Amino acid sequence: MQINKKNMIESQLKPEGISCQSTLDCIEKVNREDFVPAEYKKLAYAEYDIPLKNNFNMLRPLIVAKILQLLEINSNCNILEIGTGSGYLTCCLSMIGKTVDTVDIDKSMLDAAKNIHAKYNIYNVNYLHKDVFSNWVPEKKYDIIVITGAVESRLEKLEQILNQKGKMFIVIGNNPVMNVNIIEKVSENKLICDQSFETVIDHLINNNKKNILNF
Repeated sequence: MQINKKNMIESQLKPEGISCQSTLDCIEKVNREDFVPAEYKKLAYAEYDIPLKNNFNMLRPLIVAKILQLLEINSNCNILEIGTGSGYLTCCLSMIGKTVDTVDIDKSMLDAAKNIHAKYNIYNVNYLHKDVFSNWVPEKKYDIIVITGAVESRLEKLEQILNQKGKMFIVIGNNPVMNVNIIEKVSENKLICDQSFETVIDHLINNNKKNILNF
């Protein structure tokens, strides 16, 4: 598997512009196969949609690398992740950032991720069983917010909890047209939104509830 990982970095990530050393170092340290269902371990480092037990797919290796690189995360960053999924990205975020609050609507996914993280001696992750489209509101602000499932429009509730100079990764749209947006809080009352690249990922559960909520 280590050979497969090296090949992924050299043949898949670097040719697509992944050059951030902290991103590459992190991906080198985390064994993606630890987070992949047993029947798909041989595909752990392929650009392939690997199904998870909750009928969602893992984010592909390239999009994980792009998330880490685009957000310019450092060891002082407090991070909020919406959608724990397999816990692979969570693990990467915890190694680069200061703290990670990871949120998932599926408690079994949270528990599974927590068990895998224990093997990595990770102690800076807080696991929250919440629905972002409910009336739940995070209790603090963050430097980085990562939303691992697509949504139909921007989420003001989360934008409001960005620290100044904080950044959010969010995929907006519907299949087949989805765009990655990096939203940055440049001042107390100003956000800028940069459309980065096109992709297709699963929508967050309850995405269709958000239009009736008061954010």
